[in-house]
Amino acid sequence: MANLGFIGLGRMGKPMARNLIKAGHAVTLFNRTQSVMDDLVAEGGRTAASPAEVARNARVVFTCLSTPDVVESIVRQALEGAQPGDIFVDHSTIGVRDARRIAAICAEKGVQFIDAPVSGGPWGAQAGTLTIMCGGDRAAFDAVLPYLQAEGKAIHHLGPVGAGSVAKLCNNLLVGIHTAAMAEAFVLGTKAGVDPKALYEIISGASGHSAQIERNIPKFVFPGNFEAAFATDLLHKDVALAVELAKDEHVRLLLGSMTQQLLEEARAAGYGAMDYSALIRPLEDLTGVKVRA
Repeated sequence: MANLGFIGLGRMGKPMARNLIKAGHAVTLFNRTQSVMDDLVAEGGRTAASPAEVARNARVVFTCLSTPDVVESIVRQALEGAQPGDIFVDHSTIGVRDARRIAAICAEKGVQFIDAPVSGGPWGAQAGTLTIMCGGDRAAFDAVLPYLQAEGKAIHHLGPVGAGSVAKLCNNLLVGIHTAAMAEAFVLGTKAGVDPKALYEIISGASGHSAQIERNIPKFVFPGNFEAAFATDLLHKDVALAVELAKDEHVRLLLGSMTQQLLEEARAAGYGAMDYSALIRPLEDLTGVKVRA
């Protein structure tokens, strides 16, 4: 049993913390909304009044937060209770610049920082089957690997701090591009008179199929229920970070930049808090068709 901490108990963080508790670890929890922690406490977790208190009670602290600014703020607070030799593992999706800056802040206190964004959604977090992409010191990664194995199945050490974020941003860049392409194809087919259910069945067995079609069309688009599993706002943040990385690396991203623009349009139209499959909604509004079955 290890003394661990977990800060940020949202749709992803809470099931990840639960799996660490189930694995038999002593997990100290912090979340801005206290009531979110109640059932985890009933399952064996314990609460802290601040990020610093989490760090005082844990040698490894996990974070799963929304934006780079929030991650840096929480890490700075947690460092007030940390000891040299502690390890912070951040499961948030942040920029490469952000990961390296936060790692440097941690290093001033003798704390190792691993950027370890995840893929697999709330379903993978609940099942403990996430893909985890890690950047940081190899020895620190080896030290936390047993705990990561309670959260995911495909766990990769990709290089120094920032490497995990590179992989995650490339993945989410593809998520955005594929979803934008899906929206255009299905609105076009529906507008041109093909039954969307028949179109889905055809594409599902053809070369144009993708994981985003499989996820988005039957679960969100056809029923017209865009309750967020992963919000448009968050995908916009990730694609914007990928575009930022491309500028730093002098890589042209025509499709990425266009997808960023489409996500901005969806947010401006009021779809930011909805699931990112709602990227289809502005085009539906523009053409006057609904892709429903």
